Amino acid sequence: MEGLFKTVKQIKSMLLSFHRKRGYEIFNSFPLISQDPTVMFINATITPFKHCFVSDRNPKDYAFIQRCFRMGGASELKLVGTNPYYHTFFEMFGSGAFSIGYEKAVSYLLDLLGFLALEEEKIYFAVPEGREFKNSLMVNGINSSKIFSLKGEDIFWQEWRFGRLGPVGKGLTVVYSRSPQKINSLRQITKGSDEFVELANLIYVYGKETTDGSIVPAKNSGFEFAVGIERLAAVLQNCNNYQIDTISPLIQLIADFFRERGYSADEAIIRLLADHLRTTCILIDEGLSPSNKMHGYALRKLIRRILENCWLVFNRISPIEPLIEQFCCQFNKCSGDEITPEKAIAFIAEETKAFMKAVERGRKILNKNPSISPTVLLDTYGLPKSLIPIIGKGEENEH
Repeated sequence: MEGLFKTVKQIKSMLLSFHRKRGYEIFNSFPLISQDPTVMFINATITPFKHCFVSDRNPKDYAFIQRCFRMGGASELKLVGTNPYYHTFFEMFGSGAFSIGYEKAVSYLLDLLGFLALEEEKIYFAVPEGREFKNSLMVNGINSSKIFSLKGEDIFWQEWRFGRLGPVGKGLTVVYSRSPQKINSLRQITKGSDEFVELANLIYVYGKETTDGSIVPAKNSGFEFAVGIERLAAVLQNCNNYQIDTISPLIQLIADFFRERGYSADEAIIRLLADHLRTTCILIDEGLSPSNKMHGYALRKLIRRILENCWLVFNRISPIEPLIEQFCCQFNKCSGDEITPEKAIAFIAEETKAFMKAVERGRKILNKNPSISPTVLLDTYGLPKSLIPIIGKGEENEH
């Protein structure tokens, strides 16, 4: 494992090279803002290729690395601070293969895992009900003790639906174990996010949902493989996602930024800021502006969470432009992107002004009615409960 796949850049290059040599058509990442009416942002590699499985076209095998964005409700956003393998923005490698059966698809999967130098003894498989995937794994040399059959949705998904009236599939999950113990059940796998990494999926896309909810055969049944780049890098670099070579410098920069100013931020806040700043840079680069609607609202929510958490560390309202500039420059070094710091600073400065208006309104309301419900402040003024103790301190500049 040492050497060959050390950096994220090398991992991405080798994945594409592996598929290019095998005749797959290689695509660039599609824009994050989805053309698919069932999702606002591309959140998985199958999204830009759903039509290949359900249309009358004659598809070619494909492979690519896609920028992805997922941001659910507040509970999902909290995962950023607690789950070291969760991101709002992430990259995913995906491939599609048509006109092949289960055994050949599983053979491809195992060849790819071997190419990545993943130790076979540390790999386990959670497979859907039915014998197709299990039998194909065993035909390809996998011992039955490494294969666990799912019941219902169980711990991992086994049925996949990709948007209303979209493709439907069933698939296996590849789990990488860092545990020294032998794994005898799926329940063992769920006991620690650092010990077990839900690494990849191989999905057989066999149908399409109709308007009445029934499933009809897909025009082009085939297999979709997907693996998160950050998770794969974490496995190959023997760390978690926030410690890989493209993200750990961002974590260190944020920690240093606060420490140099005499403040200490806990790990969860630093991780949240790294994730949200990284995502904000990408969304701005994709042409988004903060707003109260649709895609722009996602960006607005992220920026305000950045401001909220920075202010909580400072215990006062304070400018964060120096952090934005430093972060953008470091992000470009780590990712190879060319995000313009001035552009990011301008967008965040404008959003800060808008947020400050809400803060000022909230401050006035609090002065008149100190017992007002935090829920009312949040729902009416967008003012988080966590900021209530510090909004009375006013805006201060750093010295």
